[in-house]
Formats: sequence, structure tokens, C-alpha cells
Amino acid sequence: DGTGALDLGGINCYVVGQGTSAVVVAHDVFGLRSGRTRQICDELAAALSVYVVAPVFWDKEGCCGGEQSATAISEAMGCPGQQRSDGVWSSMMKIKSAVYHAPSWYRQLKTTKWGTVGPKLHDQILPVLKGWGVGKIGVLGFCWGGWVAFKSSSSEQLCCAVSCHPSQVDLCGLHTDNFRQVCEDIKCPQMVLSAGDDKKDTKTGGLAEKVLSTKVFGGDCVFKTFDDMKHGWVNRGELTNPTIARDYKEACDLFVGFFQKHLS
Repeated sequence: DGTGALDLGGINCYVVGQGTSAVVVAHDVFGLRSGRTRQICDELAAALSVYVVAPVFWDKEGCCGGEQSATAISEAMGCPGQQRSDGVWSSMMKIKSAVYHAPSWYRQLKTTKWGTVGPKLHDQILPVLKGWGVGKIGVLGFCWGGWVAFKSSSSEQLCCAVSCHPSQVDLCGLHTDNFRQVCEDIKCPQMVLSAGDDKKDTKTGGLAEKVLSTKVFGGDCVFKTFDDMKHGWVNRGELTNPTIARDYKEACDLFVGFFQKHLS
């Protein structure tokens, strides 16, 4: 219980909790150390009494484009709701650094396709969980991890998945993947929690909800748009902002309840 860093099938993972079910957490482009991703893993394991496994999916230093590139992009973007106290010069230098590192960051984002990511999950990580006696498995994805949630849900190995501020539409466009077909291929209930500035096709009433509503498990799918939020608020939003703290708590309560329903 609370085992920390482990190697699962050759993949470095953060593992916490214990049980007969599991949640695989798919991080965003900034890696496992992004925001409070690991804190959410800890809280999820405690709330559900399950294994929570967060793999390091990126080959290059655990984040898109490597540590320097990801840090530069992250610092230039800031966090949702963050009050920036940088001076003009400091802000300009962060933007300059982000522009310099953007090509390598974008290059790895574009070339890291499901043919690379999928086998890490299905062929390396999930067999280890099954060997631990895990029966039911769900996925929780943030941003880039939402794409992992949708793509992995085409497998009958999973029983449910949650996407927070999803990037499925952008990633499908980047990889010339048909978004409608990705939705058609899904075989288990989904919860999709979008920010106000996320793409309309993953929001409430969008293409994803329309496609999934036609499936036998359509009634178990949940779509909610948090109109006041910006992309990234769940694992990266500034919780000293009371509006973000409010919607962060609601999002966590929603996906904990969703997993309790489908993993029990």
C-alpha cells in the first residue's frame, strides 16, 4: 500500500493504494510531475480503495519534448487562475524560451502516436495489474491523457474512463485520426469534464456525446462543461482562486463517484 515509484512491465510508474480494481492515470503533456497529478492519485486511491497507477508515458525525460522544453512551455503558459507577478523582462524571457523550445516539444507531440503509447498500456502495464489480481480497470486522463482515455477504451480490458479538460480533438487532428471513429470505437462508459475553452466536440452536446449516446452503455456516460474554467484547471488550476477550488472539488467528486459505480 502506498508503494511509490515502481517498474511495471518495463514502464516507470507512480503506484499508490491497493485493491481488486485499479485506475490508470494518464498525465498531461508536462508529465507526471505536472501540477497536483500525484496528489490526485493519492486522494483517488484513498477514496476508492483501489490501486492507482500513473505511468510515465513519455520516453524523453518523462514529459513532451524533454524537461527543458516542457518547463519552458509550462512557465510561459502559466496555470489557470494564476496571478502572474513576473516583471515585463521576466515574462519576455519566458516567452522567448518557449518559442525556442516549441519545435522540439511539438515534434515529439506529433510523433508520439497510439502505436507507441497503446502497447505500453495494454501489453506492459495491464498484464502486471491482472497478475496482481486486479479485475476491473478504469482510466483517468488529463489533457493529453484524455486522448489516452478515449483510445484505450476501444479495448475490452477497460470498464470505464474519465477525461478532464480533454484534448482528443486536437490530438486526432495532429495525428490525422478520425475523431468520430475514435468515439465509435469506444466500448465502455465515459465521463468527460470539459473547460469552457475546450473544443465543442467533447463538450456537453458535442459529437462525442452524440456518438456515445447511441451505444448500449450510453446512459452511463456523463458529459459536463465547466464554463467558468480554463483548460488544465483540474490538475493545474490555482486553488487559491475560490471559483477554481469550487469546480475542482465538483470535478473530483464527480469522477470519484463515477469510478465507485463502475469499479465496484
